Amino acid sequence: MLARWRRFSQILGWAALSLGVLARVPVVVPGVSGGCAGVIGTGLVLYLLPSALAGLTEPGYLAFAAAVAWLLPAVTVGGAVCGWVCPLGSVQDALARVGRRLGVLVPVPPGHRGLRLVRYLLLLATLAGAAWLLRPWYAVCPMHYLTAALQGRGLGYRGLERLGLALVPVLASLVVPRFFCRYLCPVGVLLRVGHGWTSLDLLVDARPACRGCPVCLTCPMGLQPSGDFPSARDCIRCGRCLACGRGG
Repeated sequence: MLARWRRFSQILGWAALSLGVLARVPVVVPGVSGGCAGVIGTGLVLYLLPSALAGLTEPGYLAFAAAVAWLLPAVTVGGAVCGWVCPLGSVQDALARVGRRLGVLVPVPPGHRGLRLVRYLLLLATLAGAAWLLRPWYAVCPMHYLTAALQGRGLGYRGLERLGLALVPVLASLVVPRFFCRYLCPVGVLLRVGHGWTSLDLLVDARPACRGCPVCLTCPMGLQPSGDFPSARDCIRCGRCLACGRGG
């Protein structure tokens, strides 16, 4: 039942994103990188910051985007945005299911702990680059290029080349579940700043049935729920560990 609600929520996320991008109707979709007409996402804060510093974007609009697409979801549901709403997350979940059926899925790859630092470095580089009007995160963000293509904006050869390269870590979810979320996405880091004391954490006392498999095949973030849930900062509150039959 929980999985069905999660997939329904992810479908709504895709529907809202499509409405904003194709119809250019202002919609708020937390967890999306932003930088595209019609969509106000968490990552839009990172996109607008250089423009605001250069005086090209109204500070009030930056504050509005930060409030509704970052701070509000961060203090209410936090990482659950990644597990339940983010359109790119649903794509990675689907790829992981295919990888599992093909028998190529590796829940926790070598170098897992070190790779997790990359997204923090990307976030720091993007924040620092704002002073020089740079957007390092958007050079590798697949949603940035995908939404541009959906809007019919000509990407050109270089743009298509960058889109192809940006999709590689997404396709890597065939082998490592949520590869992009685990190791590259700084938007998820922003959403989990209030981890442990969000409204969701205070209202829901969820204890997993997991009793500790040697390697967790359920958690898409490579956590061991018996010890990591709900304290681990990487937890995206997807609820898979609550429904897992392996530990019960």
